[in-house]
Amino acid sequence: MRITSDNLDQTIELNEQIAKQVEDHILLIEKRFIKWQSLPVEEQALEILREHHLIEVPIPDENWGGAIRKFFNNTMVPIINTYQPRLYQYFIYWHEIYHLTEREEMDTVHTNGYEITTEFDLSERKADYFASQMIFRRSDLYEYYHSLGSDDDFIERIAHCMKSFKAPYKAVMIELYQLAQRHRNTNLQKNIKEYFDFRLQPPKWEIIFQENSLDDTLMKPSYVTNLNHIIKTINKEIMNHPDVDFYKENLRLVKEWELKFKKVKAETKGELDGKLP
Repeated sequence: MRITSDNLDQTIELNEQIAKQVEDHILLIEKRFIKWQSLPVEEQALEILREHHLIEVPIPDENWGGAIRKFFNNTMVPIINTYQPRLYQYFIYWHEIYHLTEREEMDTVHTNGYEITTEFDLSERKADYFASQMIFRRSDLYEYYHSLGSDDDFIERIAHCMKSFKAPYKAVMIELYQLAQRHRNTNLQKNIKEYFDFRLQPPKWEIIFQENSLDDTLMKPSYVTNLNHIIKTINKEIMNHPDVDFYKENLRLVKEWELKFKKVKAETKGELDGKLP
């Protein structure tokens, strides 16, 4: 379900319904997976993903952020699209971590039984709400928003929130709306709904960030290519089975993919340069 101003209130109601389940999952993550509490939250997420054999590739698709795929020996591997702006990647980190670890929660937290939903939208909402809570839980977004100059444009204030919390536009708007509702701030709720469906492409956000002296690299892709887990796994098979050509052919194919993905940044820059007046 795509969240819009029309179903924003419904989304907040759903967040309240799943809040206890998400909080249980956060406790699980803090207890069993986060090893470096002093790291920024996005670095904590990256460390968890690396322990699960993270794959990173730049795929020129603005609507695809990442996925979990089953690889060798039924290993579940997270894939992150590094063509997305860094700020969106950070949110996707935690979203995919939820999917990676939801079975772990079933086995450890809810040992006496737990109702599992097979509804895709609800599973995705839980993953999104979990991601937002991992990002916003340490500081008060509501207080931070109000600490910004009241004379600033609304979108500019939201840009400051995006930069400071390293969170996407919609994630900031949903969290801020939920907090405004709790504080019974109807004026802020009205403003959020008015701008909620406002859509800007990353280059436009870069301009807003630049104009407000914010770190615009957060709105740029990282273009990281990381196929190390696949390559190491295939190399082990080649060492164990040197006479089997199948593994050698797989390695050649993966190396071709790696080279192709590493060219994406240069090709994208060439396309953008070609569009300049």
